Amino acid sequence: MSEINVDARLIGIIGKPHGIKGETVVMLLTDYPKSIKRGDVLFFDERCTRKAEVESIRWRKDKPEASIIKFKGIDSRNAACDLKGISVFRLIKDGPVLESNQYWIDDILECTVCTKNDVPIGKVINVEKLASNDNLAVRIDNKNLNTGYMEGDILYIPVIENYIDSIDLKNRKIILKKIPEYI
Repeated sequence: MSEINVDARLIGIIGKPHGIKGETVVMLLTDYPKSIKRGDVLFFDERCTRKAEVESIRWRKDKPEASIIKFKGIDSRNAACDLKGISVFRLIKDGPVLESNQYWIDDILECTVCTKNDVPIGKVINVEKLASNDNLAVRIDNKNLNTGYMEGDILYIPVIENYIDSIDLKNRKIILKKIPEYI
């Protein structure tokens, strides 16, 4: 989780300009790209001080993870060039509502991972998205842990029912059913 105390999530990064009228190509980092609509207020900084309203949005057929967004007040290619590389944030309250047993990755980061007997294993440092399932990358704090599915001090845990018993965001704890023995 970010140390900045604003309830916003990173949803994209602005790339190159598209055309001459101020449109930009935005690489979206959200699983809910279609939730971004015309009139939405987005921010160009994590503190949410530089806001920008979406004037229009189009989806690229050749790259579905990218969109072409025109922000109000950005009306030329030069102005769009100045935005290249800027991260785009959205207030959490303006984002999509998750169903039960769905979690934002940044809410899971730094959660303590424990066995069913409440023995701490380590903390989540990353969530890796794979074709088959997501994997928690857990930095091992418990050096007595004996498993074959570690790379150095990192244990990879598939986020599937066989391994995850519960996720308690309030107490920042993930309880495992079992520790992965292999993949």
